[in-house]
Amino acid sequence: MDHNKIKKLISSYFDGELDEEQKKLVNEHIQQCSECRKEFDEMGKFEEVMGKMELKQPSNEVWKVYWSSVYNRLERSIGWIFLSIGAMILLFFGGYKIVEGIIQDANTPLFLKIGILAFMAGIVVLLVSLAREQLFVRKRERYKEIEK
Repeated sequence: MDHNKIKKLISSYFDGELDEEQKKLVNEHIQQCSECRKEFDEMGKFEEVMGKMELKQPSNEVWKVYWSSVYNRLERSIGWIFLSIGAMILLFFGGYKIVEGIIQDANTPLFLKIGILAFMAGIVVLLVSLAREQLFVRKRERYKEIEK
């Protein structure tokens, strides 16, 4: 078996992902190949060090601040989504009411009606997107003065 295949199996060996046949292949190969044996030994030392490491547990205060921050960001994101959807619905409905006579006219071709509705929907989405972008930029623009 070539070195590249064995080198890929070495990590899996230490992760316990190999079956007995694959383990046997790795063990036989590292007995004969000093390059792969060196990598196997280094991976073993690495796994040993990693096994001894312990992560420091954050204090309750850190968790409290973290979760309140996550909640606030989630709450604002959901708020912006609902605001955007509501604005789109209201603007689209208003536009529909403006051109309602054209749309309800039996003599107006269907493709023209669909075109008008698609056009209105596009304008609504672009207006809401532009408004959100302007609010976003305005909120952060005050910091550009400090950078200059």
